[in-house]
Amino acid sequence: MLQIRNGELGPRVVLLQVLLNRKGASLVVDGVYGAKTQAAVDAFQRSVSTLARSGKVDPPTFNELFRNSRLSIVDVVDVGDPMLARREANELRAAGSDPIELGLMCNGVGQMISDTLARASDPIALLRITGHGNLGRWMTVSVGAPAHLQGAAYAELEAEFHSYIDLSHFAQLRGTLARLSGRFARFGSMEHLGCSIGSRPTSRKLMGLLADVWKVPVSAGIQTQRSVLNFDGPPFTAYPANASLKGWSTGFRSSSN
Repeated sequence: MLQIRNGELGPRVVLLQVLLNRKGASLVVDGVYGAKTQAAVDAFQRSVSTLARSGKVDPPTFNELFRNSRLSIVDVVDVGDPMLARREANELRAAGSDPIELGLMCNGVGQMISDTLARASDPIALLRITGHGNLGRWMTVSVGAPAHLQGAAYAELEAEFHSYIDLSHFAQLRGTLARLSGRFARFGSMEHLGCSIGSRPTSRKLMGLLADVWKVPVSAGIQTQRSVLNFDGPPFTAYPANASLKGWSTGFRSSSN
């Protein structure tokens, strides 16, 4: 369900390293995909006859690592934009996911939380929401693509703030969002695949607040996002309590968790 590149760093690499350690590797879990992590990926692919020895963490390799992990990955797709239903949701299914599809409803955030709780029978290793970023302003959950709208049409969607997450309405949504607190794995994370959310100071502040509510890192893309299985370009990640990747990953350094 994930593609992870050599040279990448961040929470999804921490997850990869934890999973590799569970399969017998002895990596220092630091969230940096370097030579030792690559060697562990190569060794794992050699150990599973059904995997191509691609040297890459592609969906088949990741899914085999994730199998029987007693962890959950939950995908949510904002199908308020039919394009996301046709393209991104189908790409996720082809990679082995079973995405929750939400679109054009008045309480999308609450429904996303309820559906995630129902789907995640095990601790959440990754909650990934695929939606539009509204030019970096919103984490859309069930409102489609508002950026191209103007006037009354935009105002109508803007009023449905229970269906997207932004800084202006975070206080009103905090209680709903907090229902996921304690449901993530210790090394879990959340990603929003929305264009340029990670580029705006206000959205970065939002991500920090969300990371503190859920006690996990929150990542979003800085530039236009076209992929659904990995970020196009380096994302911005907010860590709980304003920590860094190094500080946050210290808790998993010598553990397969």
